[in-house]
Amino acid sequence: MKLLHVSISAWTATFRLPLLYSGTGLTSPLPPYSTLLGLVGAVAGREISPKETRIGFVFKSSGTAIDLETTQRLWVNNKGRLKSQKDTGLAKRQFHIKPELDLYLDNSSYKRHFEYPVNLPCLGRSQDLAWIRKVEEIEVDPVEEGTVRGTLIPFPEPNAAGLILLLPDYFDNSEFGYAREIGKLGKYQAVKYDTPANIWRKNLFKLQQSDKVIYLHSLQ
Repeated sequence: MKLLHVSISAWTATFRLPLLYSGTGLTSPLPPYSTLLGLVGAVAGREISPKETRIGFVFKSSGTAIDLETTQRLWVNNKGRLKSQKDTGLAKRQFHIKPELDLYLDNSSYKRHFEYPVNLPCLGRSQDLAWIRKVEEIEVDPVEEGTVRGTLIPFPEPNAAGLILLLPDYFDNSEFGYAREIGKLGKYQAVKYDTPANIWRKNLFKLQQSDKVIYLHSLQ
């Protein structure tokens, strides 16, 4: 089986937790699948349907830090439309330092989009600019067991330890001018890069050129 492998690096990355809106803005330890789907859509220059590809990934960073930034306030009027306010805010944001992302897609037609991206890829916010280091097609084999790291595994996964997160798989942006809606929420265990787990489940694949095993997630 062939997968598209894209290696991406950045100076910073921020993955906002969807149910936390007050105080210091904490980052998820790993990118939600919605963020990765949005990244693919950014380089392709169009909205990507969750039916178009499965996604696997391995993410790591050198650590996290706190930043202080100015924010632009928005509000929703009685017709459900987003409007901007003149007043700005001040917020603390947690971010990842020197993140690295290995992205795997079972739709190899996106290869040309990563080779000639329409927009700059970002790992979270627009200021979290990233660059593409490698784009290649690789061969993988399905396996029933393997050691995974730096990825999100559907909860419950009894053979892995990790923070349990409620995260979106994708957003519905079909109504122009209105606030987007969550298309699908899922519970996941965040298996960090430095705490790998040996698991048994479906949709595990071993890279032929290495001992690395990835979990390939369906967004549908």
